Amino acid sequence: MRKYLPVPLIVIIFLFLSCDRAHKDEGKLSVKEMKADLGILWSAVKELHPGYGLYASPDSIHDAYNTALAAIDEPMYEGEFISRIYPFLCTLGCGHTQLRHSANHHPPTGIKTSHLPFEVLVHGERAWVTTRKTNKLATGDEILSINDTPVADVIRNGYSLYCGDGHVASFKELYLSEYDGFDDVCNMHYKWSTPYRVAARSDKGLVKTIVLDSTDTVTITNTPVDKYASWDKAWNKDELGLYFSKDSSTVLFEVKGLAYEDTVTYGKLFAQVAQKRSGNLILDMRHNGGGDIRIVTRLLSYLADTSFAMIRDLSSRIADPSTNSQIAYFDPEKTVSFKSTCVPGAHIGNTWHMDVRPEFCRPYGPNPVAIRDRFKGKLYVLIDGATFSSAALFTTALKAQRKDVVFIGRETAGTEEGCNGFSMQQLTLPNSHIVIDFPWLRVISMAPSPPGGRGLMPDYPVAYSPEDAVKSNDPDLAKALDLVEENKKRLKPQVKCLPRVTSPLP
Repeated sequence: MRKYLPVPLIVIIFLFLSCDRAHKDEGKLSVKEMKADLGILWSAVKELHPGYGLYASPDSIHDAYNTALAAIDEPMYEGEFISRIYPFLCTLGCGHTQLRHSANHHPPTGIKTSHLPFEVLVHGERAWVTTRKTNKLATGDEILSINDTPVADVIRNGYSLYCGDGHVASFKELYLSEYDGFDDVCNMHYKWSTPYRVAARSDKGLVKTIVLDSTDTVTITNTPVDKYASWDKAWNKDELGLYFSKDSSTVLFEVKGLAYEDTVTYGKLFAQVAQKRSGNLILDMRHNGGGDIRIVTRLLSYLADTSFAMIRDLSSRIADPSTNSQIAYFDPEKTVSFKSTCVPGAHIGNTWHMDVRPEFCRPYGPNPVAIRDRFKGKLYVLIDGATFSSAALFTTALKAQRKDVVFIGRETAGTEEGCNGFSMQQLTLPNSHIVIDFPWLRVISMAPSPPGGRGLMPDYPVAYSPEDAVKSNDPDLAKALDLVEENKKRLKPQVKCLPRVTSPLP
């Protein structure tokens, strides 16, 4: 006998489906779709994410997942869904785990986004005005609150907009300062729009409360400082530059990126350094987000004291990541690449060691140092909150395997103990088609006794001022040059005056 649904229930289901279709027409995701996607992500994290339980307890991560799940209580645009997921992912303490919009994503139409008429420099849960588009604020003013919300609360909420390694604050501060993160948290978390009620304190201690709206926007130009004015340019391309001081005693080598052709370029650059007989090298690794580990291995061959290794170990939480239960949602081409590079190894403790096929590289070493033009002088390395991934592994390996090296700047974005990565995957959620950068392996660095969850700390910490940010001053480089001069004075031969001998009177 055919069973029929009661008429009221038919009406309810019809209304539900109609509402769901209407939301889809608006470009919104349904609650059911988002919760299903979040469940798939949660299953993958619990099973094989190398950061699970590393910097936050499994219970804390579970609580963050439940909070994200409860926040999905109405249809949302894709960007809103992403903002609900990020705080949960941030508990993993993994800067390699990031969210990307779906391939066909288009911002919703008819929604106006408001932007702050100023940028900030964030440090220690405080924020100072840098670039501005209003005459009501001055560079150097400290922002105390926005719309009566303390700026420390704004910053803390901003920390959950983008994942970072371990407990490193320098990266989060840099993200909020340089990549519009502070503006994003005002828009995405608080959903503020003009007018803004801002309390600020001037550099003279005067506190003022102002209201900023769209009519306050003006054009203010700033003339940046040319920090290369006193250098001779020897080599310059998009992400690589070599500069010599006027007397050639000091060389500045900027490594902003890690491109494949750089492995050949390094030989040419260090040959020039050797020809100039430069005794001081300032290696700039700031804002270097990493890349192929084979490239930094080549760079380290010109700087290490003896044969070296890039990393100590690679491990996985399951015997073979390519057989995980969510494999259908991972990129099949990247799975093939993983199998061609990595070979599951021995079970050690709670993890599995991962071998690397020798035709790929020898990350565990021993790697030989360069046969010719290896730099043996005084080495100064500039680091900051964007020195990340293989660039951070490089600085740690350098510190462990070279004696004469000094680090200047701020804590690296990548933790000194290592990171999650080496073989990166992408997990595509089936309903929203949001993509998650998802590492399969834990990378253990060469640091002998690293602090848990913290980046490599500089020997000489340097803080930027708002004026430095606006004028493009470079106090890191200035500190390195000061140390070069101090070292020159220390090594300069001292001419001793012998005591004058007088003959006795006859």
